[in-house]
Amino acid sequence: MNSAYYAIPGGVSSLARAISYIGFDTVHQLVLSTSIINALEFPQGESFDLNKFWEHSIGVGIAAETLAKFVRHPSPSDMFTCGLVHDMGKIAMYMTDAEEMVRISDHAVANNLSYFEAEEVMEAPHHTVVGQMLAEKWNLPTLIQAVIKNHHQKDPRMRGGISAELSQTVDIIYIANLFTHALKFGKSGHNKILGAPKDVMERLRIDAQKDFKPLIKDIKVNLERGEEFIRVIGGGR
Repeated sequence: MNSAYYAIPGGVSSLARAISYIGFDTVHQLVLSTSIINALEFPQGESFDLNKFWEHSIGVGIAAETLAKFVRHPSPSDMFTCGLVHDMGKIAMYMTDAEEMVRISDHAVANNLSYFEAEEVMEAPHHTVVGQMLAEKWNLPTLIQAVIKNHHQKDPRMRGGISAELSQTVDIIYIANLFTHALKFGKSGHNKILGAPKDVMERLRIDAQKDFKPLIKDIKVNLERGEEFIRVIGGGR
């Protein structure tokens, strides 16, 4: 909680002090995020770098929160949590069959595929489906379930009939994930860099000519400021 990302003068010595500086909603999101991470804790493997995975996940959270503020989403802190846990299906798969998960990752890297594309080629269960099933079993908020299930689906018509509000959240995480990969912040099982689709950017009302550079700059700054936060929540695992 004493993270430079939240710029709390003097650090945090009590919950009341944290709430007074960053708000109850953000404290709630931090508690929820940490609880999910702790529930997904598992032994470090030799072929899968957990520190890099958590770095990517938290990076997506930071990028999503930055994007949310940029597009004036009403709850940027929710976007942070959604970004943080969007890939929880990969963790569930690693816990049940680490060898298969690493095999998919190796295939993705060797063939310049995204992890999702490698799952399709190898006819493996999609981490999006596994993650959504776990999120549903844990009774996580509908918002989080929608993101976990659809964060690789850019076509809103293929997102299972979710509301326009939920679909906007998916768009934010979709773009935040791509930006975090493009900035090479952490690693989630592949090296492929994908461009941001024009239609998704337009739905978020992000002007590629006018907004792209300042938005990326803001994300970079916040990722740099979030390095301590990464050590607090994701480091040392």
